[in-house]
Amino acid sequence: MKKYLTSLIVFLSALFLVACGNSTASKDEGQVNLVVTLDTNKVDETVDFDEGDTVMDVLKDNYDVTEKDGFITAIDGVSQDESKGLYWMFDVNGEMAPKAADQIEVKDGDVIEFYQEVYK
Repeated sequence: MKKYLTSLIVFLSALFLVACGNSTASKDEGQVNLVVTLDTNKVDETVDFDEGDTVMDVLKDNYDVTEKDGFITAIDGVSQDESKGLYWMFDVNGEMAPKAADQIEVKDGDVIEFYQEVYK
């Protein structure tokens, strides 16, 4: 019986150590300034992100987002209007993004701004 208890204690200790070492929690990488203009309401906030997060990840962590192929089609129910040529756009550090939101990895201190604009 003593041998059984010793083996059980060793097994449970090993299991505990493995579980602690393989935590699924992501390590915070930093913060970005996320600015989203929904109709006439502009929300400007500092949010955390995890290592490897993209602009899309950060947006989805903070808003209800509808997207197609990495392009945002609605944020918190505010949809683009293709008939008017009105689309969701975004800037990173004051410059229009060169790729889709799911292709740009964020860096600490980035300023990301989402807004709707007529695309010509």
